Amino acid sequence: MTYPSEPGGQPPHAQAPGPYGPPPPQHPGRVPDPRPAQPGQAPMGQGPMGTPPPPGQREHQEWTPPQRTEKGLFGALLDANFNHLVTPKLIRLCYIMALLLITLQCLIFLGLGLWIATWDDWWAWGIIMAVATPIVWLFELLMVRILMEAVVVRFKGVEHLRVIKDKI
Repeated sequence: MTYPSEPGGQPPHAQAPGPYGPPPPQHPGRVPDPRPAQPGQAPMGQGPMGTPPPPGQREHQEWTPPQRTEKGLFGALLDANFNHLVTPKLIRLCYIMALLLITLQCLIFLGLGLWIATWDDWWAWGIIMAVATPIVWLFELLMVRILMEAVVVRFKGVEHLRVIKDKI
């Protein structure tokens, strides 16, 4: 068969290599579906008894991911295969504890600064400590938040990769 629209009468996929190399070869025939058929169903792309369906009437089957059983905190702690992660379950608790400890530390820092401000010789240092307390609180909270978000992003990436792996 000749292709009059192409130079030399060659098919479009047989053209000379472009700037990125030759085009990939065309796959001959029908590509089998990589997903196995459900029990009691014909494989995708085939009708009953393994015969191909009429053109344009290909079956459509939704993919459903395998069901994962979610373990609790103690079940995840005892998982020796590390299939269930503990850190995502504990990250909220760690953040709340860090928030409380930072606040307690800064309240003590503020009280110490106010106490030092009552001294005759050190009153300027006490005022500096009292003024710096909210800045220190904000800075520490920001650092903890950045660290916690980095951990959460890492674990969410792992979960998304796990979903992709389950689809294949």
